[in-house]
Amino acid sequence: MPIYHIFDADSFTLAAERYAAVLDLRQDYVQARPEAAVIFDFLQHHWPKLANSFDSPLIPSTNNTVERVIGRFDQHYQNFCGFESIADAQCYLAVFEKLYRFTPFSQDAQPSVRGKSPLQLAGYDTSQLPMTTITAGLSIVWPVQTQEAPLVPSL
Repeated sequence: MPIYHIFDADSFTLAAERYAAVLDLRQDYVQARPEAAVIFDFLQHHWPKLANSFDSPLIPSTNNTVERVIGRFDQHYQNFCGFESIADAQCYLAVFEKLYRFTPFSQDAQPSVRGKSPLQLAGYDTSQLPMTTITAGLSIVWPVQTQEAPLVPSL
């Protein structure tokens, strides 16, 4: 299927031409196999983000993200003595994965990634997401006034 050739393109112009050619095949493919509509819907939905990597000096054309995340996780894991169970390890990894995607790189990172999160580098606008505020070290809800706690008598 020519869909794979879209991503072999060396430029955005060529990729866009190949993308349009694939979309022109939609009716024929869907008529022959109705379940193929999902593939075309997925491609159309994600094309704006996928297209960002072509001709961009900031967004890598290869997917080394997994290797970077594993390396980053390994750095954090070195500080642990281990997990009590596989379930605990899976929970920790799930939380780490989400935090990693939103957490901006430090100011001593490469200038091209400094202060940006992996999702921002991939072309996503995360500025309106509460998770971005949390991982940047800010809180999304700051109390306007403090509440006085009731006194607890000491026994």
